[in-house]
Amino acid sequence: MKKLSFTILGILMFAAFSFGQTANDYLESGNRFYSNKQYAEAINNYSQALKLEQNWTEIWYNRGQAYYFTKEYGLAISDYTRALLIKPDNKNALFQRGLAYNKSGNNAAAIADYTKGITFEPYDAKIWYNRGIAYSDKGDLDLSLKDYDQAIKLDPNYLKAFVNRGSVYFKKKQYDPALADANRVLQLDQTYVEGWGNRGVIYRMQGKIDLALADLNKALALDPNYTKGYLDRAVAYNQNKRNDLAIADLNKALKLDPNYLSVYIFRGAVYFDTKQYDLSKADMNAALKLDPNNAFAKKILDRIAALPK
Repeated sequence: MKKLSFTILGILMFAAFSFGQTANDYLESGNRFYSNKQYAEAINNYSQALKLEQNWTEIWYNRGQAYYFTKEYGLAISDYTRALLIKPDNKNALFQRGLAYNKSGNNAAAIADYTKGITFEPYDAKIWYNRGIAYSDKGDLDLSLKDYDQAIKLDPNYLKAFVNRGSVYFKKKQYDPALADANRVLQLDQTYVEGWGNRGVIYRMQGKIDLALADLNKALALDPNYTKGYLDRAVAYNQNKRNDLAIADLNKALKLDPNYLSVYIFRGAVYFDTKQYDLSKADMNAALKLDPNNAFAKKILDRIAALPK
C-alpha cells in the first residue's frame, strides 16, 4: 500500500479536527471567553455554534449577553427574542431583553417585558425595580414610585431602590420623602459616596447650606475623584456667596473631566455674575463646542455681546 505523505496526513488530521467541533464545543469555548470578558471572541464562538445548532436557546441567550455587554443592544434584543421563540418562559432572556430595550430607549417595550416577567416572578424585587427605572425614564414618575415601593416591600434593604425612589421624589420636588430615602441609603451603607452627595443636594434645595456642604465634604473625602460632587459643592458655595471656593471646585471638576458640559455652563454663569465677562465668554464657547444648540450658553453670549464696549 502506498504511504500517505506528511502533508496529506496533516490535511486529513486538520479536517478531522475541524469537523469534530460540535455546537457544544463552541458553546463551552464561548462561555470561557465570556467569563474573561473577551466578548468579541465569545460572539464568534457562539456564532459558530449556531451554524450547527439553531434550536438551542442557551446559545442565543449567551450570545445576546455578549452583545449586551458590548452595547450592541439591537443585536442583543434579536438574540434574546430568538431564545424566547424557542422557550417562551425563559425568564432570564425576558428580563435581559427588557434591560436592552430600556438601554436602547424603547421604554415601552422594556415595561412590557418586565410586566410579563412579573407574572412569572411576582416576588422578585429586581424586576419591580427595573420596571420602575423604565417608567422613570419614560416620564411616568407616579408609576415608577409604585414599582420602587413594591421592590422595597419585597426587599427592605434594597439600597438602589431607595436611591432611585429618592431621585424620583427629588424630580417631583418632594424633598421630605427624598430626604427620608437618602437617610435610609446612608443607614444601609455609610461608605456610599453618591448617598452623601444626593443628600447634600437635597439639603441644598431645602436651603440648608451648612448641612449640604457637610455631606458633600463627606462624599469628596470618601472619593476625591467624585466629579459631580465638586459641581454640587460649587453650587452650594455659590448660594452661600463664596464664589472663590465655587470656582476652585469647578476647576477641579474640569481637571477630572474636561468635557463636563454642566461645569462649563455653571462656571461661565458665575463668571458672568461676577462681571468677569471674558472668562464667561470662554466657558460658554467651550460649552457650545460640546453642545452646539445649548440655549443657555447662547443667551449668555448674546448678553455679553450686547454689553457696552
